[in-house]
Amino acid sequence: MTVASTTRAAEAVPRAALWAIGRDHPDGRPADFPISWADWERDTAWAATVLAQHGVGAGSAVLVVGGMPESPWFDPFETAVLRLGGHYSISEVFPFEAFRCGLYARRLGVDLVFGINRPVAEGLGDELVECLGRVRTILARPDTVPILRAAGLAALTVTRVGPALAVECPAGAGAHLNGAEWSVDAADGALRLTAVGPRTHRLDDEPVGVRGAVRTDACPCGRTDPRVDVEPARGV
Repeated sequence: MTVASTTRAAEAVPRAALWAIGRDHPDGRPADFPISWADWERDTAWAATVLAQHGVGAGSAVLVVGGMPESPWFDPFETAVLRLGGHYSISEVFPFEAFRCGLYARRLGVDLVFGINRPVAEGLGDELVECLGRVRTILARPDTVPILRAAGLAALTVTRVGPALAVECPAGAGAHLNGAEWSVDAADGALRLTAVGPRTHRLDDEPVGVRGAVRTDACPCGRTDPRVDVEPARGV
């Protein structure tokens, strides 16, 4: 058995109807949402535009900090890194993963860290600046951004918004969602999501269990995708 023969065998297996089924917890209870292959392909194409805006391209090294249940949100970005000619390494979201995160950041010359969370950032302790100080772009969870900034590190936001993902652009003026797929509104400080693209999972002004505000001013980066500022205490 070789890599080539294994790949050929895998390609011969009939493709499942869905790419995946994600699970969110908008009101504290599990809520599943289906993702078709077409949904995933569009998400990956959008992720590539987002990463390219952050300078990811041929030869780029990206470190993704994410748990396996977050694959519905993060996998399009991992795939996009490869399509842009870069490569990525993975660190889990648990405190003991701080060692691996720091090791990769120090030894691999990481250009972008995607999704670093509070347990990993705090787990780096006194080595936080040493490990991440040379990283060009840090995209962190909302509750982790203040920790990094307090240490003198420039940090932007990446956050789950229901089944969507919002990623801040280099302008730092709010986290963009894919406007071809989603529209977002806020009612009494709670974000609500609507599927405007051909999503398999339909949402119509549904609460997503995330508190924040919708940005309506023009983004300096020129993109017109909707943007949100998420409250750290409830960000994911």
